[in-house]
Parts: sequence; C-alpha cells; structure tokens
Amino acid sequence: MNGAPTSGLHVRPADLADADALQELSTASVRQVAASHYTGPQVEAWAATRTLAGHRQMIRETTVLVAVDAAEVVTGFASIALTPTRQLERGEVDQLFVAPGHGGRGVARLLLDAIELAATGAGVTDLLTHSSWRAAPVFERLGFRQVEQESVQIGDQVLTRALMRKRL
Repeated sequence: MNGAPTSGLHVRPADLADADALQELSTASVRQVAASHYTGPQVEAWAATRTLAGHRQMIRETTVLVAVDAAEVVTGFASIALTPTRQLERGEVDQLFVAPGHGGRGVARLLLDAIELAATGAGVTDLLTHSSWRAAPVFERLGFRQVEQESVQIGDQVLTRALMRKRL
C-alpha cells in the first residue's frame, strides 16, 4: 500500500449535501487517475458526464456510500442499486471513485466491503459492474471476474471497459 492506511477513515451513507464533493472527486479522478488508461478526448468526454444533477440523481436513486476522514472530507465513494432503477439492475455497482492522492490506501476495498455488506443485507446474491480499465484490477482483487469487454459511446468517443461479476 502507498501512503497512510484507511485506519482514520469511516464509511457513511451519502446525502444530497455530498453531491458537490462527489461530482468534484469523480471529475478529478477521471482526469487524473483514469487518464493513464484512456486518450485525452476519451477522458474529457467521460469527465463531461460527471454533472452535479447526475450525482444528485445517483444519491436519490441508489445506495451511495462515502469514505470520509476524521474531518468529514470525502476520499472516495461507491454506489449500488439494491433495487432496479431506470438505468441499473439490482446488484449493479455503478460507481467507484477514489480521490486522486488517496489511491493505494485501501479506500476502494473499504467502500466495496461496505457495498457488499449492504447488498447481502438487502438479499442481493450477485454483483455486477461496468468497470473502467483503471478500476478493473481493484475489482478483480476483491473477487470480481471479467465476463466480457464492452464498448460505450460517450459523445463522439467510444470507450472500452470490462463487464465484471461477483457471486456473494
């Protein structure tokens, strides 16, 4: 692990007041962390999808958990659909973002452990995610397996990613 471990962090449910922080964190993560796996135009197309309205909708429609430090600064977040939504199926881990500078410290593991706990508590037996290539190794270390490679159109860009599943 790089840097300080997650010992000073805790996970809590997100609320609408967190939407700004989540939008800023995910945009920064796409631009700074995912940029090593995608082209500049792909990164900018993806970053453009990270809207405040979209983050508010995510908080309203899914279970969003945030990792925060002792000062309540958000260091990462993850979301799961415990019930189907307009766009997600039950058990779909839709978002996993860790703030730049906090990678390699166990934040993603902390969040995904909490997501799994929420999922099993809701009777979900299978998880799936559409993972970026940057996040795929993290999901794999935590028991997800790649099922197939997918392509997604974002504006005029096509990004590839991994469809991954995990049986709980």
